[in-house]
Amino acid sequence: MRTYYTNLKNKTDRTWTMVIYGQVPGSDNTPPLAWKTATVLPGERGGVQWQTSYDVTVAAPHKGDNRSFYAASQTLETELGQEWEIVFKDGVQQLRRIGALRPDRGDHIVIHNNSGLAANPGVGMSGRTAVCKRDIPANASTQFKLPFTCYAALFRDAEPGEIIGRDVEVGPLELQFGKKNNVADIIATGTGDCVTMQCAYTSR
Repeated sequence: MRTYYTNLKNKTDRTWTMVIYGQVPGSDNTPPLAWKTATVLPGERGGVQWQTSYDVTVAAPHKGDNRSFYAASQTLETELGQEWEIVFKDGVQQLRRIGALRPDRGDHIVIHNNSGLAANPGVGMSGRTAVCKRDIPANASTQFKLPFTCYAALFRDAEPGEIIGRDVEVGPLELQFGKKNNVADIIATGTGDCVTMQCAYTSR
């Protein structure tokens, strides 16, 4: 299983939080979450890493400090091409694997809400939710086509699980590793509100 790295060299006069988030194809109306974050001081370097191990999750929305978050109540590893359901057991919504999808749907994950209540299913990688769909009704299903496209953006501050609903301050920059590279080195330059990002790719 390959590990991917995204690093930020902050050559600006401000502290920035680099946020990595994902967009699932066909889910443009589903707001992404701050999946990976790294806060980097001026003149310093920081980064994040992940592996391509997929997860399914059931989550609950929360609000705090004028922000909206999703907090996962359960996260389980999965492979692509799998079918899951949400059931209500022991007083909580829980995930249960059903089995494999048809071979022609090997790049999908399908989640059925059989809990009798509205649910918030999601998918992610490396144990953290990246995209969550809100209030899927009971007896309804939703699907996620993967892999998702990863983006890097800069915020004054952001926390893992936060819904990316406010304007990105710098970026976003689509991460395009290709087949050979697994390291993205981003350099942020500029002062004040005039900040730009450039990215170079290598392998390790």
